Amino acid sequence: MLGVVLACAKMAWAETGVLRAGFAVREITPPVGSEIPGFFKPLYSTGVHDPLYVVAGVLSDGQTHLALVGVDALCITRPTVEAIRRAVSEQTGIPGAHVLIGASHTHTGGPIRPSLDGTVDRAYMELVERQTVEAIAAAWAGRASVELGIGTGREETLSFNRRFLMRDGREVTHPGKPGSRHHHLIVRPAGPIDPDVGVLAVRDMGGAVRGIVVNFACHATVMGGTQTSADYIGAMRRHLQRRYGADVPVVFLLGTCGDITQVNNLSPERQSGPEYCEMFGRRLGEEVARTIEKLTWSATVPLSVHSVPLELTIREQPDIERERPSMGLGTGQEEFYARERELVARERREHPIVACEIQALRIGELGIVANGSEYFCEYGLRIKAASPLPRTWVVTLANEWLGYIPTANAFVAGGYEPRTRRGSKFSIDAGQKILEASVKALEDVRREK
Repeated sequence: MLGVVLACAKMAWAETGVLRAGFAVREITPPVGSEIPGFFKPLYSTGVHDPLYVVAGVLSDGQTHLALVGVDALCITRPTVEAIRRAVSEQTGIPGAHVLIGASHTHTGGPIRPSLDGTVDRAYMELVERQTVEAIAAAWAGRASVELGIGTGREETLSFNRRFLMRDGREVTHPGKPGSRHHHLIVRPAGPIDPDVGVLAVRDMGGAVRGIVVNFACHATVMGGTQTSADYIGAMRRHLQRRYGADVPVVFLLGTCGDITQVNNLSPERQSGPEYCEMFGRRLGEEVARTIEKLTWSATVPLSVHSVPLELTIREQPDIERERPSMGLGTGQEEFYARERELVARERREHPIVACEIQALRIGELGIVANGSEYFCEYGLRIKAASPLPRTWVVTLANEWLGYIPTANAFVAGGYEPRTRRGSKFSIDAGQKILEASVKALEDVRREK
């Protein structure tokens, strides 16, 4: 009898660390005519260019279970995430805190958050919640033994910092392309880009790729127009599925792109529209595929998850004249900004401190650290440099929506992103707080196994 017990214990021990994974996809395309959020005034869809999806990947090493979920949406709100996490925990046993839900930030997505007047499209919110839970549960049910590979590609030609140092010493967001009124006043870009293409892939024991996770830093503003679209993320998925199979799910997790877009203000060429979007997705997908072909694969990958709570302070009433950009993105729309300042002031009176989450996950040599902001690229690069793990992804617009978190210098230098509104309301130290909490969370998750 003792021998049987020991044999069972040995078998259970042997399963620990052996990786099992599953992926699943559900559609979340809204009805035509739904509001497209993220603009200064209401905008409504006139058709569907390509569908929106939620894509879920589940990993388990026998002890720790986690989910990586990409949603084709402008953002994801905390109440939605909490509802999804509760349901996932009940249906699968995956702890809610082990579920990372990241929005792609497509600017041609569905009404995922309240509109400018506070109206909530509850039917769409319920669709996103239901489909996300179903995707995670299906991924969990479909787990199988796999091998996992982690790598980093590099793509330097697709993304550009949209902020520029100008001749007067100030900084401007999108000052304009060659030939525009203010282009001659540009000195140089005011910040970096992050060219890393983070890739996590799983393959079955026969060597066929069964799921891919991609991390890249660029605003999903390539498509434009009023047709619903997943933007370059959808084009990248289509390219990868043509290569690896139409049923291969691709999870996308957004990098630090608060000041990064596809628009090169130093070039006269146009970098938007359906054709450019398809090219962007294809080129990014090609780099993902090149990276996959060079991966080293392992069937035993330790997993761990840890979150650090953080409190951010809503900033004081700004100097309105100083904050107003003299040119570029963020000029005009004075009625919009006046109302937004009133709403931020109300929030400051009622809840001046906002609790948020810094979530870290370890997948072998990879550390993933997530926050809910549109985080500036410089901060993401600092987190990567300070990380205790060999590879690090910084995921933004994940698990909640915090709005823009610019660098301290951007607050005093000007531009669109720091201008006060509900989508940019935190104090000048918020970015540094997130940076320090992110490094701490990565250190904690590194120590757990």
